[in-house]
Amino acid sequence: MALLRWPNLKRFSGHTLFVTLFLTLIIGSLIGIKVGNVEKTAHTRSKFGSSLVDNGSILQTAGSTPPVCADQGLDAVNIILEVYNVNYPNSQLQVSSSFIPCGEVLSHSLQSLTLKFVGSMNLGAFVSSFDDFDSFIATNMSILVNADTFNFANGAVMSNKTSNIYIEGDANSYPLDTFTVTFNVRGTFGPNNQKLPIIVFLFGAPLGYSLNLNVAGTATNTAASLTVSAKRNPTTIAFALAIMLLMWAMSLLAIALAYSVWTIKKDKKVELPFIIFTVALLFAMPTIRNAMPNAPPIGVLADQMVTGWAMLLLSLSVISHFINLLYHVFKDANAAAATAPPAATAIPMAVMSERKIQEGEKNIVEYNREIGNTGSRRSSDSEPNVVIPARTRSRV
Repeated sequence: MALLRWPNLKRFSGHTLFVTLFLTLIIGSLIGIKVGNVEKTAHTRSKFGSSLVDNGSILQTAGSTPPVCADQGLDAVNIILEVYNVNYPNSQLQVSSSFIPCGEVLSHSLQSLTLKFVGSMNLGAFVSSFDDFDSFIATNMSILVNADTFNFANGAVMSNKTSNIYIEGDANSYPLDTFTVTFNVRGTFGPNNQKLPIIVFLFGAPLGYSLNLNVAGTATNTAASLTVSAKRNPTTIAFALAIMLLMWAMSLLAIALAYSVWTIKKDKKVELPFIIFTVALLFAMPTIRNAMPNAPPIGVLADQMVTGWAMLLLSLSVISHFINLLYHVFKDANAAAATAPPAATAIPMAVMSERKIQEGEKNIVEYNREIGNTGSRRSSDSEPNVVIPARTRSRV
């Protein structure tokens, strides 16, 4: 018994080892993808562009300043722009703006004197007070991001804002499409709308896109020009191309199946599962197409090269299956009619009744003749009473 059980135990151990290694490979791959994605996102977000032109046009902070500005030590408003989404159907680049005013904190009276007598000079009169969470500005400010203007009143907190920027690009070449957009950022402050010293930072990692950022500031650091170039990231491109290849493969296999029904199995009609599978695949093809990440509306080059052809081949396969089915239905019907035996001629009921009467009378006459020929009639009391119809008696 031990010798018989050992091969089974060995086979079971081999299967267990295979399943364990397979699950370990899958789990390890998923963990690796997760860790790699986190590191990639952190690396992408750490890449940013800055508009600062270090030529001494921005004054150094000499006095008290908010803690968030201590390391920078410049009297300017930091504008941090994040590209957080690409809304391709609406041709919009969605940008989030946050503001950090920095500079020496002056008393209200000194700020008024500074703005009154110094005019356009920047003496750090941007922050009136601050706490552990926010900084409060010391004068009215206006920030222009592309076509959007954000106004902040004296003593207010510069809250975050969002902007929609029109993007220039052609989605027709999806998933290899690219786009580029350029926009400007500038600001003013005070009652005379003096130019505001700004430092613009730009970064972003929108889902499904790889960005190339370029930020350039003016010599006075009062305006910045930002250029964002974007393309689909490698994961999106690989996934979209895999779906396109899958659509082509399924369509070609469907047309090959339809061809084999007419050639290899030409004496048999198409089976019902073939028709169901092809019809289901035909109606599922648009859904499979829309499963491509960030896919634009139908009509792009990918649809002309893949989706349209796939649906055409599947439609031809469905039509071929139905023609094959109808062909064999009529063929089987004609074959059955040709091999069927000829049907018997129907005899009317009246004729059948007359024939039965005649046969009965004939049998009675023959019976009487046989009795007469033998000469051995029985006595009248023992003979059976044979009734001869009138028609028969006349004939006899």
